[in-house]
Amino acid sequence: MKIASREKRPLALELAMIIRGGGYRAGEWLRQIDLEQRLGANRFEVRTALAELALRGTVEHVPNRGFRVAEHDRERLRQLLDIRALLEVEAAVTALPRIDAAALEALERLAAAFERAAAEGTRAEQSATNVAFHDGLYGHTPNRALGELVTEMRDRARLWPVALWPSTAALRRSVESHRRILDAIHARDAGALAAAVRDHILRSAANDPAVDTIS
Repeated sequence: MKIASREKRPLALELAMIIRGGGYRAGEWLRQIDLEQRLGANRFEVRTALAELALRGTVEHVPNRGFRVAEHDRERLRQLLDIRALLEVEAAVTALPRIDAAALEALERLAAAFERAAAEGTRAEQSATNVAFHDGLYGHTPNRALGELVTEMRDRARLWPVALWPSTAALRRSVESHRRILDAIHARDAGALAAAVRDHILRSAANDPAVDTIS
């Protein structure tokens, strides 16, 4: 399957999204010829993307053998989530003054789309609408470089293919967490917004499935 919109997303990010979406298992070897066909890219582009993901820790390069999906590292995940929380709290708080009534209405629509996907959508739809909500929020930060770092760290903190929410209860809590974020924005309460975003990053089973394994 050829992935579209490469103009909008770097090839490395496209491949990282396939990996974290379950396209390849932890430890699985990545054949460059297969990736060329799947991504609609040439050998140089694929090799460059793999080298970038190796630097991020998403894949591992084994000399004379090639590239494989990185194995799980729980402690590294925890550390990356701590960094995510710092960045995303700052992005949300700095975005708050720029979120006017129209922007808030747009965020409400994005949150509603995630809620519908949580109730009746596929995992892919749930993941896409969840990301869209966060991108919609952090897109208002005046610090463009910060917004880019948030996106990069979110990608780096999901190094392996997992089902984002290990239980229906965890999925419902993500819906409620989005609501707390929106409530803080409605109240123009930067402290409450910071706390809601931090809690959402560090305590969500979407980020760390070990948090909740009960359906």
